[in-house]
This record gives sequence, structure tokens and C-alpha cells, in this order.
Amino acid sequence: MARFRLNGRKQIVILGGGSGGVVAATHLGRSLGDRHNVILIDKRPDHLFMPAFLFLMVGERQSNDVSRSLKLLERRNVKFIQSEVLGIDPVRQEIHVQNESINYDYLIVSLGLQTRPDLVPGFAEASVHPWELDGALKLRDKLTAFRSGRVVVGGPLGPYRCPPAPYEAQWMLDDYFTRKGLRERVQIDYFTRDPEPAGEHRMPAVWMDAESRRRNIKQHYEFVVRAIDSEAKTVSGLYGYKIPYDLLVMVPPHRPAQVLSDCGLADTENGIRVDYETLKTKWDNVYAIGDCADLPASKSGGVAHQEADVVAHNLTAEITGKGRPVDLWLHTI
Repeated sequence: MARFRLNGRKQIVILGGGSGGVVAATHLGRSLGDRHNVILIDKRPDHLFMPAFLFLMVGERQSNDVSRSLKLLERRNVKFIQSEVLGIDPVRQEIHVQNESINYDYLIVSLGLQTRPDLVPGFAEASVHPWELDGALKLRDKLTAFRSGRVVVGGPLGPYRCPPAPYEAQWMLDDYFTRKGLRERVQIDYFTRDPEPAGEHRMPAVWMDAESRRRNIKQHYEFVVRAIDSEAKTVSGLYGYKIPYDLLVMVPPHRPAQVLSDCGLADTENGIRVDYETLKTKWDNVYAIGDCADLPASKSGGVAHQEADVVAHNLTAEITGKGRPVDLWLHTI
């Protein structure tokens, strides 16, 4: 149950300053921040707009184009605390950060997924990828010096941020080398654990496959990565199948933040189990949104945004007694 405060103010804590966390904090700050405490906690000082990392990769954006200070949320009646979340106690309704503990009446967990290159032997030495800011900048430099050879784009087993992004990456690389006049000297391959899509052309997976083939990008389906040999420059899959590369752009494996596993909130590698309509967890007054929520939907910023809208609306209705709660109805592919 939510704790009673003498001044009647509720304390709503949001963990994570990604797409879901920022949207939830903005809505709640506007609707409740003058009468209740809305707090957002993130270890980084800035919100990073991750979908733009692919544009960083090809030099069409700079770092300051895709980041904004989380302190700007204070304009929306949101208190920002820059600190790493070290522990979550859903029984005592406490968040442990560096040097203090913070009580909550309502908790929204939006900690995303963490990249885990250690889960694929050889990954850290081999792949240069745009799934982190530093990686996107490093890949930009690699592309600047790349003149010919085989570029291989691929994905891992398990969940990862923005499932369509590997297709976007291969198409943007195709455009990049075409503009540079190098496309005929560069071979682009793509591998995925997924089976080859079949069905009508209007189906997203079928259309994306056709688009890659139209761009002369070779597709390797049902390829499950086992290890990478950075010296031989090969990606090894099941049954001894190998793909050689000159430049490897592979999505790293992703997993929930360790703190979510340590406190028992994360049930699987997909994250925290939630009610599909309300985003409630098994813990009282604890919600999970975004990539860390175990939901049968794309782990993307668009999904996180819609989930944040629903949770913020419903909490506002519950706390103020005005309006009716709504169920999540995702618009996504």
C-alpha cells in the first residue's frame, strides 16, 4: 500500500532517463508536480536519443544533437537525481542510490536493457556497433577509413533494443557507400537468428527482406552466433557455418540491469513481468515500462513512449481521483 504522508504529498520515483522515463516524468510533473513529489533518477546527466545513433554512425549527426540535460525536467516540476541505482526494496518501498535511500509511494522502473558483449566470445574485440554512443562514434571513424571489403551486420540471440534497427543499419551503410562512390567495392552481408520470412509483400518482415535484396545485400537467415574470431575475422555459428568479415557491425546481446535481477524484479532475460494492460508488476505500486518490461512487443522508444503515457495517465487518475484509467493499446509492428 502507498505510505501516508502528513502533508498529503505522494512521492513518485522514476528510474531511468530514457524515452519511457522522460515521457512519464514529463507527464507526471505537469499533472502532479505542483502538489506531489516527482523524482527521476539516472546515472547519466543527459538523456540520449538512441534512435539517432545510426545517424551518428554515418556522420549525419553530432553527439550534442542527440543529447539533452535531464536537469531540464525541473522546468516540469520534476526533481532530477544523478546517481546509479544500487538497490530496490519493493517491500520497504525504498530505492538505494549512492549515499542515500529514497522512499516511494509509486515506482516506475524504466531502466532499459544493458548491452552485454561478454555473452559472445570474441565480441568485444571484434564488433564496432552503434548501439551505444561511444560505439557509434568509433564506427563513424572506422567507416571514414574504410575503402573496400566485406561489411557484415548482424544480431544476437535474445532481446535487444529496436529489432528493426539492423535492417536500417544495412540500408544506411548501403546509402553511405553509394554516396562515397565505393558501393561497388563494398560487399554488405546481414545475418539473423530469424527464419527467412514468407508471405505477402506488405508484411513488414517480407518487405524488409525484399528491400535488402534489392540493395544487393546478402541475407543469412537462421544464423545463431556462437563465437567471433577477431584475428581470423570470422563469425562462427551453429553447425560449423562461418561468415568472414572485414568490418563487423553486430548488435551486442542485451540483458536487464543487474540491479533488477539482484532485487528479484527481473524474472527473465526479457525483463520484469507486467500486466499487459496496466504495466503493473507483482509488487504493490510498482510499474515497469520500456525495454525492461517483459511484454510481447518491440523493445523500442515508440513502445516505451506509449507505455509511459498509459502509466502516467492512470497514476494521475488514481492520485487525484479525477478521470478514468485506460488500458495499454499499442500501435506498433
